[in-house]
Amino acid sequence: MPASPPSGSAPPAPDRAGLPAAHTELLVGAARDLPERSRSVLVRGGHRALGRVVRDAVLLSPTGHPDHGVPVAPVVDPISPLVDAAASALARLGELQNPSGTFRGGDNVDSPPDSAFTVNDLAWARVEIARRSVASSTSVVSTTTVHPLSALQEPLDLVLAAVTPALLHGGVHTPNHRWEIASALARLWEAQADGATLERAEQWLAEGVDLQPDGLFSERSANYAAHVSVPALLALGRILERPDLTQAADRATRVQAELTDARGLIETLASRRQDQFAPFDGGAMHPWFRAHAARTGDPLTARAAVRTASRAGADDVLTLLALAADDPSVLAPLPPAAPAPTPESPEVVELGDSALARVDHGVSSTVLFGGTDTAALGRVTSGSSSQSTVARFLGTTLGIRELRLSRDFFSLGPLRPGPPRRLADDAEKRHRYSLQERIAAEYFHPLRAPDLDPAGDYALEFNGRFAAAMDFSHRPADLVSLSTSMTASLGPGSLDLHWEFEGPRTPICLLLALDGGDVVTDGDDASLYRDERGRHVLDPRAGGAAATSLEDGRAQAACQLVSAGERLDISAQGALGGRAFYDPGEAYSFLGASDEPSGKVLLIPASTGAPLSLRLRISTDSRP
Repeated sequence: MPASPPSGSAPPAPDRAGLPAAHTELLVGAARDLPERSRSVLVRGGHRALGRVVRDAVLLSPTGHPDHGVPVAPVVDPISPLVDAAASALARLGELQNPSGTFRGGDNVDSPPDSAFTVNDLAWARVEIARRSVASSTSVVSTTTVHPLSALQEPLDLVLAAVTPALLHGGVHTPNHRWEIASALARLWEAQADGATLERAEQWLAEGVDLQPDGLFSERSANYAAHVSVPALLALGRILERPDLTQAADRATRVQAELTDARGLIETLASRRQDQFAPFDGGAMHPWFRAHAARTGDPLTARAAVRTASRAGADDVLTLLALAADDPSVLAPLPPAAPAPTPESPEVVELGDSALARVDHGVSSTVLFGGTDTAALGRVTSGSSSQSTVARFLGTTLGIRELRLSRDFFSLGPLRPGPPRRLADDAEKRHRYSLQERIAAEYFHPLRAPDLDPAGDYALEFNGRFAAAMDFSHRPADLVSLSTSMTASLGPGSLDLHWEFEGPRTPICLLLALDGGDVVTDGDDASLYRDERGRHVLDPRAGGAAATSLEDGRAQAACQLVSAGERLDISAQGALGGRAFYDPGEAYSFLGASDEPSGKVLLIPASTGAPLSLRLRISTDSRP
């Protein structure tokens, strides 16, 4: 633990020449628009937006910062509108403070962690203003004038003094809240030198950072890594002189870089938070990718910084500048970026703790996932991984963004297998993985004599599927189980999936959520049709040239997804045909809800009466 806060002397001014022109233009626009943004936030915004106005006003003030396009003329004071905007925001923040000091508004009530987000911005601004004042007073060009930003010091101190007790004594909800509130406390210590805030920050940190061995935080979320955990740990590492915290942030940043594709999107299928339902826009991670690459020379995060640069908005660039105010090295020139994967040199990412494997061949990429928490928890719930997507298979313009296997089995929901286990490569040197699942439902017998109640009053219990006043835990039961073995073989432009089943024969249905292109078959094949909801259905029972009967009651059928420059051939084989459906499971259906993907969907009905195979091939031949 450091004996005193870091020195208030200003670090060397960061060299912003390395910022791309598009990012400089964003800064010009942000400075120009800040007064109007402040007026809008005063009317409709919450405390976090107000805190960001204060941070940005300090960042965008001309002293020590690039030309933001403000006209230079004797009658124009370019800093006054920014100071006025920040002063108005601070006044409104004071009005929004509860008796406890927390800020009203947001998703939670009287919330210390929600307030901590705003405190992080305000305390950073307070420290930066002190640095600017020191730099101004020690400038080679002597001046007796007070730095214009100094007018914000007193209102900042009043707001921060009022909120500090809430952060000193308040609790949190989620794993990432611990680091957000600890970071705010450390910044308060940096700004105010109050030992109590440092002690409380250390108390949170004593729990240990929740970084899994595979490099994802326990929430496995790119969103919360970008907006909370990584920036909080970097701040804590710097202020508290804790290189272990910086190293944790660096490890997490690098893994997010591994999961960033050529489009600048971050794979989030393993997430336990809201971003598990769609890949995460990497613009919010850009500041951390760029900072890590510039500081460490890492080519992987340099590549991720390049891939996400066009997705970074003004707030992301301003966040990078705020980081550079503490550590100018993050704006150093980027090192050479890592080369993109190719069919001959694929990039393989295997996250064991998160049960996710991603293989990128350049021409195509495949994701396999088997890490949901649904079986262990016995329910679908916020804060858990519940996504039943077992695979993605994407080319450059089209592909399968979600692949699920639904089944009619006691309404237990789609296949949610265990982690992908690496197998030996096949004869074509393709990567192979195995994923397994066993689910079961009970038929309950009468209670034994010692557990009988003549009044028929028995405990209400939840058995993992439904609840009833049946005292399930004391009843003998018969189990009906279904075991599913899934094997994946993947290579450049190819993915073969094979399922084998052990248990009673029951209907199943593949769901392929499609991106790009049009679904077609050869000629006028009737095996491909649309159901009453507009979903594509591939069913060989409908007949047609692309549907072929095989031995043992099996059949095969095929169709294509075609775009202007790419084609995905889809071929299925097994006990095909029957009812086309998607059953999300009782956790959704009893509420009249569903987690079925939106957009273009292909259903392939079948049954567990025979093994099921799906053959996928992407090529540049776009002819149907």
